[in-house]
Amino acid sequence: MPGLPSFCVRIEVLMRYFGFLFLLCFSSRAQAQIQISSLQSLLQYADQQSATALQARLQTSISQQDVNIQASGIYPRINVFASGDYYPIIATQVIPAEVLGGAPGTYLKAQFGLPYVFSTGVELSMPVINLEKWTQLRKAKAQYDQARWSSKAALENLHLQLAQSYYQYLVMRDVCSLYAENLATTDELMRVMDRRKENGILNPSDYHRAKNLQLDVAAASLSYQRALQQAAYALYRLLGVDSLTVNDAVTGFHWEPLYSATPLEQRPAMMEAEARMAVAGLALRESKRGALPKLNLNGRYAYNLQSKLQPGSNNVTFDVSNVNLRLDMPLFQGNYYRAARRKNDLLLQSAKAERERVAAQLQEQERNWLSQYQTAFAKNTVLQGKLDNAMDNLRIARLSMNEDVMEFDEFNNIFLDYNRARMDYLQNLADGVLYYLLTTQKF
Repeated sequence: MPGLPSFCVRIEVLMRYFGFLFLLCFSSRAQAQIQISSLQSLLQYADQQSATALQARLQTSISQQDVNIQASGIYPRINVFASGDYYPIIATQVIPAEVLGGAPGTYLKAQFGLPYVFSTGVELSMPVINLEKWTQLRKAKAQYDQARWSSKAALENLHLQLAQSYYQYLVMRDVCSLYAENLATTDELMRVMDRRKENGILNPSDYHRAKNLQLDVAAASLSYQRALQQAAYALYRLLGVDSLTVNDAVTGFHWEPLYSATPLEQRPAMMEAEARMAVAGLALRESKRGALPKLNLNGRYAYNLQSKLQPGSNNVTFDVSNVNLRLDMPLFQGNYYRAARRKNDLLLQSAKAERERVAAQLQEQERNWLSQYQTAFAKNTVLQGKLDNAMDNLRIARLSMNEDVMEFDEFNNIFLDYNRARMDYLQNLADGVLYYLLTTQKF
C-alpha cells in the first residue's frame, strides 16, 4: 500500500519515544531514596507505608463493617419475591353436596386452584422487642473499640522496634566512623614504626605487634560494618523498603532526670485489655438475653395468578395480604443457652486475668525502661569525663610517637583505653536517648 513504510517508521519512532519515557520514569523512581532526618520522620513514614500500619487500618475498618452488619439486624427488612408453581395433582377436598344444592347425604370433590400458579409480592419484617440483637450491636461496638486499641497497640510495638533498631543503627554508624579514625591512627603508627625500623631503633617484636594492631583494627572495622548492615536490614524489614538514607546522629540530647514513666492507663495495650474485658461482659449479657421472648412485626402482600395455560381458558387472579405480630419464646433447646452462658462467663474471667497479666507486664517493662534511663543518666558524666581524658591522652600519645619519645606498649594501652571509652560513651548516649523516649512515650 502506498505510504505504509513511512507510517511504520512513524509508529516505530513513537514506540521508541514512549519506551524511553517509561525507562526514564522507572529509573528515576528506582533511584529515589527515602530520606530520614529524625526518629519522628521515620515513625511517620512507617505509619503511612509499613505493612503493619496497613494491617492496623484494615483491622479497624473490618471491625467497623461488623458494627454495620449487626446494626442492620434491628432495621426493617423488605423483600420482593416471585414464584411459579406447577401442580400435576391439584389439592382437593370432599364437601357436602347440599352446600351447592345437591342431594343431602352425598359429597362432591372441590378442586383448589388451577395447575399453573404464579405469584409475586413484597414482605416486611421488623423486630419490635429483641434484646439479644440490641446487645449484639453493643458488643459489636465494643469489639470495634477493642480493634481500634489493638491497632494502636500494634503500632506502638512497631514504634518500639523501630526506635531500638534506629538507635542501634546510629550507634553502629558512629562506631564505624570511630574505626575509620582508628585505621588512620594505625596507618600513622605504622609510618612511625617503619621510620624507626629504618633507623634501627625499633625492637622487631614491637613492629610485628603494631602490624597486628593495624590488622585487628581492620578486622574489627569489617565486623562493625557488617553489624551496621544488619541494623540497616532490620530497619528495612520493619519499613518494608529496600534502602533508606538516615541524616541524623546521636548528638544534641539534653539529659534530664526522670522519676516516673507513662501511666499504664495511657498505654494502648492496657486500653485493649480493658476493651476485651468489656466485650466479654457484653457477650455474657447477650447469652443471658438469648432466651428472652422476641416480638416481631411482619407484613406480606402477594398478587396471585392461576391458569391452565390453554387457549380459551379463564385465568384466576386475586390479592392476598396480612399483618401480624409474632411472639417467639424459646422453652427448650437442649443445653444451648446454659452452655453459652457458662462459656461466656469463663471468657470474662479469662479477660480479667489477661488484663492483670498485661498490667503486670507493662509495669515491669516501664520499670525496666526507667531504671535503664536512670542508670544511663548517672553514668553520663562519668563516661564523658573518661572520654575527655582518653581523647587527650591519645592526642599526647600520637605526638609522642611522632617525636619518638614513647614506646609501643604505652601507646597501645592508651589507644585501647580510648576505644573503650569512646564506645562506652556512644552506647550509653544511645541508651539514654532510647530509654528516655520509651519511658516518656513521646513518639
